[in-house]
Amino acid sequence: MFSDLLPLRGANLGALSLLFIAILWRWYAVRRDRFIAHGKRGDVKGAPLTFPYVFPLLGSLPIMYLWDPRAFVLNPNNFFQSAHPVLVKILTQEFYVIRGPENVKALFKGSWACTSVPFVKFALGYAFGLPAKALSLYDKDDSGGGHLPHPGSNVEARNRIDYRVYQSLIRFLEGKGLQPFWNRFADNITQQLHDLHQRIGSDWEYRADLMKVVGDEATVSIINALCGPYLLRLNPHFLHDFWDFDRNLQTYLQGIPWFLAPRAYAVRKRVLNAVKVWQQYARDHFSDSAISVDGDDPFWGSSFFRERQEMFLAMDGFDYDAIASEDFGAIWAARNSVTAASWTIFEIYRDPELLASVRAEVDSCALRGADGRIQFDVDQLLRLPILQAVYAETLRLRMHFYIIRMPDRVDLNIRDWIIPRRKVIVTPTTVAHMDSEAWNIGVNNEHPVDQFWIGRFLKYPSKDSPGSTSPTFSTKELEGSWIPYGGGPRQCPGRHFAKRQILLTAALMVSLFDCEILEEGKNVREDFTLKGFGSGVSHPAGKVPMRIRRKDRGSM
Repeated sequence: MFSDLLPLRGANLGALSLLFIAILWRWYAVRRDRFIAHGKRGDVKGAPLTFPYVFPLLGSLPIMYLWDPRAFVLNPNNFFQSAHPVLVKILTQEFYVIRGPENVKALFKGSWACTSVPFVKFALGYAFGLPAKALSLYDKDDSGGGHLPHPGSNVEARNRIDYRVYQSLIRFLEGKGLQPFWNRFADNITQQLHDLHQRIGSDWEYRADLMKVVGDEATVSIINALCGPYLLRLNPHFLHDFWDFDRNLQTYLQGIPWFLAPRAYAVRKRVLNAVKVWQQYARDHFSDSAISVDGDDPFWGSSFFRERQEMFLAMDGFDYDAIASEDFGAIWAARNSVTAASWTIFEIYRDPELLASVRAEVDSCALRGADGRIQFDVDQLLRLPILQAVYAETLRLRMHFYIIRMPDRVDLNIRDWIIPRRKVIVTPTTVAHMDSEAWNIGVNNEHPVDQFWIGRFLKYPSKDSPGSTSPTFSTKELEGSWIPYGGGPRQCPGRHFAKRQILLTAALMVSLFDCEILEEGKNVREDFTLKGFGSGVSHPAGKVPMRIRRKDRGSM
């Protein structure tokens, strides 16, 4: 008798399952129809709707992101592509997504009311290994990022870690520290590439990877300009470990435990130990007499690091280990401009016509120093339209990052859409940079947004206009669409140095070397895997083999 009931019970279970699925789907369809109808009405604002999902407990769980993050972000059917601000729920977490030039501009304009403390703490703890005692200071800092602390905050001035750390960056990268830092870098990269020019013959030589050649020379130049000569001198493997750490960044940020990625965590330990060795050497050997007229010295390099020692040691919970984590984070940040310089040079050498145009431009501002080395009028270099367009298009195409904001003490108004306080807002640069409605794609759509084309940033005078036929470069009309440095009060303070670094490195390379990218490297793709996507300027998925020879000095 019992066996006779089994088929009946199985049938009932199947029917219940189908009924459950039907109910879920109907629930989803109603919410999605409401969401779509709401989006078509331009007069409806207020609280953003929740992006519809099928399974209540899972929410908009992005399973496909694990296999192809970029394709997921650009899928027209997912929450990152919503025309209006939208609330996204995933498991127990929720956040708001903002896209579209006008919405992004409004977000940046209102960023004065936002805090970055939770995200800085997350990155420092997970990626850079900041010890728990120092991390706890971020939890306690409710004083805000302004010059005056929030009313009611009891945080001592010395412990205003968010404000003081950011102000140290501003003084260094936008204030008095920028010019001496830039001067050292310009001297270093000029010397590095002239030394390479001497080592390479006038006949073609094979190199396995253009990106590594450029990246190594630029990284050494920046690190020595930042830290002085002793970080690399005392730690000869630091350059290799620096880029190994960078390749493993997503491993740390995803919270993968050390026993599942022992090699990645060993690399992090080595780079932090290297910073500690350098800083202990600086503490042992520095004296006030070593300070130059620009305020820097050979042991600490930039006064930036020397001053941060004093600043951090005055804070609760900080010791030399914690300072090493904070300072390595500042050093690592150079990776974006270095990688962007490599991509810029790749694009120039890949296109002979573009190479000829860039060379004609940079020749116009080339100088010859007393030592015979080629130098450049940097102010003039920064005004070259084609070279600037290559730089800007490289960042548009290769920068993949999540701009994150959180309203602190008041709700945030984005064009009458209200984002509640203490809620996370996410804006992917990839979505803004790949918006075909916002970008020039040519008269006949012959330049899709996923391809490199400098014409997006250039304007040519009409044929009837008298005078110059040269193009002009501008990003003013692209506000809210071209966002490689973020925007608002906390826009990347390193953007001024980054642009100079990328342009000067490219100008020196095309002036000193002929490079021929081999066929297998011309169409190298970006690394869009889960490990490679979302950390900033992307790495190539493979190598870029080339032939290189030194350019005849008589032709420079």
